[in-house]
Amino acid sequence: MYDDNSPDWQAFYNDTVMPYWHAHAERLYMQRPHNVKLCYYLIRPPGARALVLVSPGRIEGAIKYPELVWELGQQGYAVAILDHRGQGFSDRLTSNPHNGHVHHFDDFVDDFAGFARSAEQHMSEHYRTELPIYLVAHSMGGAIAALYLSRYPHKVKSAVLSSPMFGIQTGWIPHWLAVVVTRTGAALNQLLNPGKAWYFPGTGDYAETPFKDNELSHSLARYQTFRRHYRQHPEVQLGGPTFRWIAEALSAARRAIGEAGDIHIPVLVVQAGGDRVVDGQAQREFVCALSHPHSELMVVPDARHEIFIETNTYRKPVVNRMLAWFRGDRAPQKADPCE
Repeated sequence: MYDDNSPDWQAFYNDTVMPYWHAHAERLYMQRPHNVKLCYYLIRPPGARALVLVSPGRIEGAIKYPELVWELGQQGYAVAILDHRGQGFSDRLTSNPHNGHVHHFDDFVDDFAGFARSAEQHMSEHYRTELPIYLVAHSMGGAIAALYLSRYPHKVKSAVLSSPMFGIQTGWIPHWLAVVVTRTGAALNQLLNPGKAWYFPGTGDYAETPFKDNELSHSLARYQTFRRHYRQHPEVQLGGPTFRWIAEALSAARRAIGEAGDIHIPVLVVQAGGDRVVDGQAQREFVCALSHPHSELMVVPDARHEIFIETNTYRKPVVNRMLAWFRGDRAPQKADPCE
């Protein structure tokens, strides 16, 4: 693998990763209740041995994942990625397409269940056999995936959750007060201006954060590539969260921890040690609440929130561990996060 600080990495991405994506990624759509149309992608390389479902994070779409898709493809995995409602190429939920909004967080979970069923059916028909299924999720997508795994019958054998959103860092504001503020703001929004979703103060329409000010990644090359994709496809750009989104997300994050015991497969939770977006303590609570004895917390010291677009120092061990996890390598943890 090329060093992402080297010009060779960009050439590799342009000449190898993106041609693979264009050759294999098929964009499909599915209709959901309340006339919401969702976009999802199927990547079906020849002779795939298993299927990986991907649940992206907030503001993300499938177009952020070509490198991970290529890596999975080299190991014989087909991939299915959902653009969550209100994100990517899926339908927006408000009059302003930049609003990071959802009416009910459970809609994300129900959507994912429908997507998983559709992807499984498409893959079975394509390969004429039932493939083993694994799951990868990031940030908000981690909360969605956890609630899906705890609530729905599924065939997922194991899961990897990267920087999952089981709590949001709220700075000096305690969690209970953040809940009160966002619930109050959402209620006032619905009462006073129901036709226009209100951004949470300090946020707004999509704007590129300069690399030097970003809290997502140490990798200049991967960060610039992600931003370039969003410039090339302005229709996927998403701005800050609304009052309603934050209120729903805070509640869903706690529910995910409360329902973790209903997940009966091995789950690897990858924690970014330098994460300033989601709450690391909440991730530990989730791992300790899981019922499967081989679930694990992997801490990546100093890594930022977006591990899959991090620099190789942080990213490569995670990708290697993910692939080993899917193969069934459950090496004992060096430290018990629940002690």
